[in-house]
Amino acid sequence: ASQRPLVSSMHYATGWSVSGLWQDRSLGSYRGGIALPQDARFSVTDEEDQELCACGDPECVEGCGATCAGVGCARPAGPSAITFVGTGRGDFISETSYRFVGHGAGNVARYAPMVILWGRVAACILIPLVLLLVAFVLLRPDATTTTTAAAITQASPHIPRGECTYWGDPHGKTFDGGRPSYYGAGESWIVKSQTVSIQGRFKGTEFTKGLAATQKIALGGVFLKGHIIAVGSLETGDITVDGIPVLQQFPSSYELSDGAGSLTYNAEGRLVDWATHVFEKRVVHMQLPLGVSLTVLRWENYIDFRLVMPPQPGQDGACGNFNGRSEDDTTAAIMSRIGARVEHGMLLFHDRADVDLTLTEEKLLARCPPQKLAEARAKCPKELASYEKVPNAKQAHSCMIDLCFGSNAHVLRLAKELDV
Repeated sequence: ASQRPLVSSMHYATGWSVSGLWQDRSLGSYRGGIALPQDARFSVTDEEDQELCACGDPECVEGCGATCAGVGCARPAGPSAITFVGTGRGDFISETSYRFVGHGAGNVARYAPMVILWGRVAACILIPLVLLLVAFVLLRPDATTTTTAAAITQASPHIPRGECTYWGDPHGKTFDGGRPSYYGAGESWIVKSQTVSIQGRFKGTEFTKGLAATQKIALGGVFLKGHIIAVGSLETGDITVDGIPVLQQFPSSYELSDGAGSLTYNAEGRLVDWATHVFEKRVVHMQLPLGVSLTVLRWENYIDFRLVMPPQPGQDGACGNFNGRSEDDTTAAIMSRIGARVEHGMLLFHDRADVDLTLTEEKLLARCPPQKLAEARAKCPKELASYEKVPNAKQAHSCMIDLCFGSNAHVLRLAKELDV
């Protein structure tokens, strides 16, 4: 009862209308409508408010009241604002609605702007192509790890290389820093892998009381594209490639066919064992595929060598498994993984060396701790099973010496004491 319509509808001269403007007498406020532009003109349709369009007002077009509303009596709008009035100071809420007015009132139709689909089409095509490209790069075979000769390439310079050395009777230092020793005679794996094959022949000398020293080394495998390189001590004879003597002049060099590497023979190179600095040097340098570098120092009845290379797939042998752990590079651990000697049918040398057992070595076996000796007696026949069909006693004893004393770098001292 306290509310009455002030203006039930206001018609802009532009053809729009604002409806629902009320005055609340008790609160003294306006509620509804929106702020009007300064140039807006409106119509009054409520008879109770004819004072807003008085008859005879020069601003009014025709008549008053209903007549004025019927023909659209127009007068200028007031300021574009709604303000509080009266003592109640109340509040106001803006509510806006729109409708067509005038003689040309039409209808409203919704329409959606045209969406350009080329971006979506391009995304649907490009995203699968990018995914296919990424899958191709990640899944394509790595040429440096295949086992076919045609796919062997040089190792990436970003792959770290390690160093393995063997010297004397023979002491070893693996790629991971392990210290195995091989005192028993026979052929053993230096590096056994899917790509690189290197074997060593260990054989006793009179200066080592029958304990083995590295007498010869042979290289093969798919990384050499079928070639076999063999280098031994000065007393063992020629340096050979595929059984043919090479580097017969000193100094000299040799290039392998098919780009499989190069060999140089001279008196240069860093020593592996400082004790040999008093001897005249005869050094073979090999630069081979996959970043493999081998330096062989040839002495009268044995060799020292330094092998530098990156890790290879499935690698193991006397130079260790190159896994970053030195504790699993003991002689016993290596032999348990790949056997005590090179398997039958895998030998890179033309024949096997004769295995002899000296009196000093027999005395050494008698000094092996009983528990360790019992383990060696049980393990060696199994580890030699692929070496020969029926290993003889000398071969078994050679294996037992390695298992009993392979972790001792100073067995030669004990052997000299026993030989007195």
